[in-house]
Amino acid sequence: MITFTPQTKLLFIGDSITDCGRRECPEQIGNGYVRLIRDSLLAASPATAPSVINRGVSGNKIGDLEKRWQRDVLDLSPDVLSIYVGVNDVWHGLFRGREGTTIDRFIAGYRDILARTRDALPNCRLVLCEPGVIWPPVHEAGNEKLAPFVRAVQQAAAVFSADHIVPLHEAFNDARGARPEIHWTTDGVHPTSAGHMLIAHTWISAVARS
Repeated sequence: MITFTPQTKLLFIGDSITDCGRRECPEQIGNGYVRLIRDSLLAASPATAPSVINRGVSGNKIGDLEKRWQRDVLDLSPDVLSIYVGVNDVWHGLFRGREGTTIDRFIAGYRDILARTRDALPNCRLVLCEPGVIWPPVHEAGNEKLAPFVRAVQQAAAVFSADHIVPLHEAFNDARGARPEIHWTTDGVHPTSAGHMLIAHTWISAVARS
């Protein structure tokens, strides 16, 4: 469990699921799981809730995070860093005219940003989120193709001694198995409000609850 204080700088980085319209909000926090986590931590303990920063960018893949890592992570010196990336690396490669990321390239890029973080911010606590899901109607075999990327994040967590891994792939699959009539995503990838709450609940359970 990570203990927060008002001086803790908690930074979230990722793709559209993290972004969630953050640049249209005065607080730059977005309207998705990042906001829900921030508000949940604040409501649970106003005296100790951290400062929260959202650096999600819609459409990003691992290569995009590498390019902006210095500016959007290292220069901001977070105390806790939450990374949620990988869905676009698979999804964008499922359709003609779009480009995904090979698993080898994903592993190399993911480990690169972790190594750079360990070098520049040795005391930063790392929270690695599994890529979520790719369900139909996006692609019949999307989730199967995503599985190696989920394992890559799990393996990186072990190699770099991450403080926590957030089992989002498992959480979404379990939720759909338990309640298939609930719309957990809008399109097989992007979470609904219930999906964002599932991410927030899973994150808090993994990171902030003993």
